[in-house]
Amino acid sequence: MKAVYYEEFGSADVLQIGDLTKPEPAADEVLVQVGAAAVNPIDRRLRNGELQDFFKREWPIIPGWDVAGRIVEVGDEVTNWQPGDDIVGLAFTWILHHGAYAEYVPVKVASIAPKPERFSFVEAAALPLVSLTAWETLAEYADLQAGQSVLIQAGAGGLGSVAIAIAKYLGATVYTTARKVNHDYVNSRGADHIIDYKQTDYVKYIQQHEPEGLDAVIETLGTNSDIINAIHLVKPGGTVAYMNNEPPDMPEIKQNNIKTKFLHHSPDGESLRALMELYKNDKLPLPEINIMPMDAAADAHRMSESGQTRGKIVLKVQDI
Repeated sequence: MKAVYYEEFGSADVLQIGDLTKPEPAADEVLVQVGAAAVNPIDRRLRNGELQDFFKREWPIIPGWDVAGRIVEVGDEVTNWQPGDDIVGLAFTWILHHGAYAEYVPVKVASIAPKPERFSFVEAAALPLVSLTAWETLAEYADLQAGQSVLIQAGAGGLGSVAIAIAKYLGATVYTTARKVNHDYVNSRGADHIIDYKQTDYVKYIQQHEPEGLDAVIETLGTNSDIINAIHLVKPGGTVAYMNNEPPDMPEIKQNNIKTKFLHHSPDGESLRALMELYKNDKLPLPEINIMPMDAAADAHRMSESGQTRGKIVLKVQDI
């Protein structure tokens, strides 16, 4: 099968494209013919050699977790899916080897949901990781309620785009940071306060508008100042979810009873099914999608690394 893979850590230049052996599904997996696979920051972080304490590796490594495609084979223990079913899901395991940047990928049956018929494979592939992460952060971990407030950093990015929409669905007031060129986009996602971080000190702006503090922050930037600022911006009892790092060692966290966590998504097929229903019924809007061919995976990684992307990058793998 045709696949994008790497055999050593490094820049996007280590990504190759070629023929690899078509995988077989394990007993609790389905083999998916991939229509499209999304590009996420975690893909390039793993390619760079980060997070080596969390994952085992079997070379060569095919990147990619987000997948939309059609089941072509089911494992021996799979009873509720069959070949021909169109799915969306996460090709996630703690052993990096088979990923979604390939014509076929094995996926745990617990990590998939039906693909809504109204969406293309490209549209569906844009949704799993960011939607699960945003929902688990806002609705479950932060327990964000109507009338509360949240800061979502980098609102025009993949996670930010979806998190803004979910926060608005939950009834919250949304603050976000974005470049001026992306203000119309994040406004269309539902952001209430859009801060051009190149022109305005977002900390002062939020403290002026929320003197008692925010209820929650999604911190995606990862710089030392932003990591610390997130703690200073939430009210006592508030929540800060860190997407790229462990929480800082600050006495204010315990003193003010602030909930903090380096939050990882959970590849939960049932939650994904519920989220797909929200998208299907127009309760949540699709993010903007930049479609690229699978052959352009290295360029897609470079684009992701630029920090200037809007919405999601999705690789079209093949016509199904």
